[in-house]
Amino acid sequence: MAKAPQGPGIRSMTGFARVSFGDPLIELDVEIKSVNHRFLEVAFKAPKCYAALERDVKSVVQQLHKRGRIELSVQRRVREGAQGASEDFSPTFDAAVKRFSSACKRYGARGDSLAEFIGQLVLTEGAADGDGAPVSEDEAAHLLRVVSEASEALAAMRESEGAGLATEIGQRLSSIESIKSEIGKVMDGAPKRLRERLEERLKALAPEVKADPERLALEVALMSDRVDVTEELARLDIHLSQFRQALSGHADGVGRKLDFMTQEIGRELNTIGSKAQDARVQGLVVDAKAELERIREQVQNVE
Repeated sequence: MAKAPQGPGIRSMTGFARVSFGDPLIELDVEIKSVNHRFLEVAFKAPKCYAALERDVKSVVQQLHKRGRIELSVQRRVREGAQGASEDFSPTFDAAVKRFSSACKRYGARGDSLAEFIGQLVLTEGAADGDGAPVSEDEAAHLLRVVSEASEALAAMRESEGAGLATEIGQRLSSIESIKSEIGKVMDGAPKRLRERLEERLKALAPEVKADPERLALEVALMSDRVDVTEELARLDIHLSQFRQALSGHADGVGRKLDFMTQEIGRELNTIGSKAQDARVQGLVVDAKAELERIREQVQNVE
């Protein structure tokens, strides 16, 4: 039985693995690949003889994977000379041949075309290698074991790619954290700049008028309150901290959580840019949003 991935770390939703098996009777090749998907979807493509095992196969895959579209294909080959291989026909195939022979006898028709009839059955139903016949318990166990090995190999590849994603996202996150700190420094001097700007405007409009210091202080306080982004910076800091913590991974996956938190970070950056009314801050916000967009693209591939 497959074991759940151990240790911290996020996982990618893309990957590929191939596992083969052979014994004196059959050969199996199992390929499994995955791509991005909002939910978990497992597609099983195999010979008809394995149709009854589809639920078990999907259950094995679902033990290790939580998101992504996973396509699993099985190729089965009966070894030449294997005992019973030449007689491993489906019941439907045998019944069709018997009906044909009976019809010829009943209506006095010649059976010269029996060989052609059998050939058509072989081509349309794949019965020559027992494709539609039930498989033995041993073969079913072999199939599930190979599928489990392929699923584990896929999980290992997804974890490896996830480690690369975590590194890339972590670097972008550090850039946003640095930009946030720079915005905080710029906004610390906002009241002083507002006062200087207001005094310059008063001098330009009415040089002969001396501003009332108390009224000027009140106006500066009101303007400072309107452009204050302290709360937004505090929330942004919380979101960034939670995002970095989520990068350590979780058994159930963190892709949806990271996607939501990316939206929250973007919302705070938009508010900061609109409230600050400072060209330097708005430029820093643009830089942060550029880094966030790169993060958003990577998060779309996280399980």
